[in-house]
Amino acid sequence: MTKKVTRERGIDRAIDILDCLHNHGRPMVVNELAAIMGAPRSTIYHMTKILLDRSILDSYSEGRVFLGRKLFVYGSSVSEQYSLIEISKPFIDKLAETLGERVELNALSDWKQSILYFSPGKRSYFNHYSQSATCPLPLTSSGRFLINGIEEEIVLSSIPEKDYFREEARVMTFERFMEESREANAQRYSVTLDLLETHLSAISMPITDKNGKVLATIGTTFPTAEFEPSKVRFIEALRHTVEAVTDKFTN
Repeated sequence: MTKKVTRERGIDRAIDILDCLHNHGRPMVVNELAAIMGAPRSTIYHMTKILLDRSILDSYSEGRVFLGRKLFVYGSSVSEQYSLIEISKPFIDKLAETLGERVELNALSDWKQSILYFSPGKRSYFNHYSQSATCPLPLTSSGRFLINGIEEEIVLSSIPEKDYFREEARVMTFERFMEESREANAQRYSVTLDLLETHLSAISMPITDKNGKVLATIGTTFPTAEFEPSKVRFIEALRHTVEAVTDKFTN
């Protein structure tokens, strides 16, 4: 009986931590969390460590923690009325039909790009990445947006060094990744050529909430040989789609 009560109390504490961070809307250190919640510091330290290890919380500088990006993936499983995935599906399907290329909805999960949904276009044989597959952030066009708003030192310490390599050859550096992220966020689209695979290129754009926080991206992947003749058309089509999804999601 004691174990059951203790376990239930631990769940309560975890939910209380998430509620406290959500209600205050900013990262906090453990001491501040414990003080606000009126709970023992050792208990809150133990619970935040578990939540950090499971990516339910993200870590920030000076020991602060805040709601983790993995919560967005969980949120995608909520009812169709509130799900970004369900809102995006018809727009993604239509864009894939229009372009004839694969179109994806991607988000951040455990410091990888996670494919939440995709429509294969007319070349289903070309791209073998399945729904729920994950890819290294530095090798994806979406990755340039999915780290937006996260402090550089957190990005540096969180992305494994191997994620800058493809088949044991380095194809990206942290410095270049951060520079390309800044450029992408300034121009509102990101392009990668032959990073994830030698024949594969991608263009992505971010979906943001009313406060400008990046929630996910919509992007198209296609053969690199098709990039130059298709770039302008793809960017314009993506822009219209992202605007339509963002408008429907935020209103």
